Amino acid sequence: MNHYRTDVLVVGGGGAATAATIAAHEAGAGTMLAVKGRFGVPGERGAGATSNPLADFWTIRTVGPEGSFFNPPDAVYGDMIQTGLGMADPELCRVFVNEVSDAVKRLRSMGMQFQSKMLATMEANPKAGNTNSIVAIQKTIIEQTGTQVLEHANLTDLVVEDGGCTGAVGVDDEGEPFLLDAGAVVIATGGVGQLFRYSFNPPGNTGDGYAMALRAGAELFNMEFMQQGLATTWPSQAMVMLYDMEEPYRILNAHGKTFIHEYLPAGVTLEEVSRLKASHWPVSCRDAALHLDRAIKGEVLAGRATAHDGVFLDLSGAERGFQPELFIKFLESRGIDIRRDLLQVQLHHHTSNGGIRIDPCGQATLPGLFAVGEASGWQGADRLGGTMLGGSQVFGWRAGRKAAEVARGRGDVSATSPALEPLLEPLARMREAHGRHRPDDLRPTLQRVMWECLMVEKDATSLGRARQFILEERDRLAHDLLDVAEVIVEAASLRTESRGSHVRSDYPARDDQAWLTNLFATRDDGQLRFERKWVAQAHGWTDRPGDIRIKPWG
Repeated sequence: MNHYRTDVLVVGGGGAATAATIAAHEAGAGTMLAVKGRFGVPGERGAGATSNPLADFWTIRTVGPEGSFFNPPDAVYGDMIQTGLGMADPELCRVFVNEVSDAVKRLRSMGMQFQSKMLATMEANPKAGNTNSIVAIQKTIIEQTGTQVLEHANLTDLVVEDGGCTGAVGVDDEGEPFLLDAGAVVIATGGVGQLFRYSFNPPGNTGDGYAMALRAGAELFNMEFMQQGLATTWPSQAMVMLYDMEEPYRILNAHGKTFIHEYLPAGVTLEEVSRLKASHWPVSCRDAALHLDRAIKGEVLAGRATAHDGVFLDLSGAERGFQPELFIKFLESRGIDIRRDLLQVQLHHHTSNGGIRIDPCGQATLPGLFAVGEASGWQGADRLGGTMLGGSQVFGWRAGRKAAEVARGRGDVSATSPALEPLLEPLARMREAHGRHRPDDLRPTLQRVMWECLMVEKDATSLGRARQFILEERDRLAHDLLDVAEVIVEAASLRTESRGSHVRSDYPARDDQAWLTNLFATRDDGQLRFERKWVAQAHGWTDRPGDIRIKPWG
């Protein structure tokens, strides 16, 4: 078995991982970066979601100085708390607000070129070169630090001894096992987009960071909350943001019939739904724009989908109010001409708003373990656009520096046989297995079930169907996706209300009296357990008149 040692092990290949790696090195730690596939090669395992933009632009939400007219700190903080609807961590939101400007300046000093000083926004064009690619720029820096990059490293479990994380085990693409001893481990593995039939996540985002942390004894929270939105299904995948586009556009089913009006409650008009949809891309029950998303998914489930499992969107008579030229150019690069073509669109999973519970330095509840980027949880029921990318840099930097400090304090660590044997035995079984099923044989059916049962809206019946599927598949396969699916399904079942991105059609109202609390998941003797704890207890939360200050918000 190959055996590696390092001070700080960073797992993942996106912007959060690269930030943590640079910060740990600058803090004086020996560093190793482990990626599933190729490091920094867009579209391949190991590149991370940061390297794979599927929209016409991306942005880091900026914060102005105290007293400024543009995005003053308290106003941005207030928007973040309100967007989370009581489920966001106020302390971590304040850290973001206080430090995201420094993160943007740091990226500029590395060579990033943003479109303006006021907005850290960039055209998401792969032909624009490396000056607008966080991973490409930070990869160049990492290559000059002596950091060991371990490619094709598929981690399977974290090593835990004496109540702390001391490394990880895994296999390479040939099935050969390896051991990584580390003074601190930073999980930057992204989210769990591959759990759903339609997702913006690259192929490596299979929830293994969540699953490994849960098995090792760390807490996950807010897993029932996830950002979802509209995108094309064919001829390629592209996010479709209807920002400042209240009409005229048409949405048709496979038979060429309009249908949105059939899903509207009494008193709600198509014009109102379109106007509200122009102010935010994500699915959310905070306003009536939800009914447009419900209608699109409903037509597919009713059997009236296009050949590519979507509905038709006609934008030939519409123009987006926000950077329309970028939108047109991006879709053209994906083979779509909105002046001539009908788009085939569907609802896609974008990001998980929950994840591994962390403190302001990115430390998980398991000593020696850190989590950053989408692998960490700190935002709430909905989230502002630009906070995921910015938070990856803010907390990636903080976690890298703190992980270096923790590793120095622990000295050399070395896994012992009692800690390793339970982790290596499944790897040995896997190498010897000659069953009729491969783990990936499960994925398409699992993705379809989870998309149908949890995307946009769910109820006790759909959640029960997802739970039954997970139970049945556990008899055949052990898989990280199943572990994470179980957490999401059970958390969504427990939260008997609708709040932001968590929509229960059988409990359509938000219930602050019963559900102004977060759900924390842990594993105890292999059993999944949930605890109600409110991360905003010391700060409190009340709904704010006027809701979110800046539109569009997501």
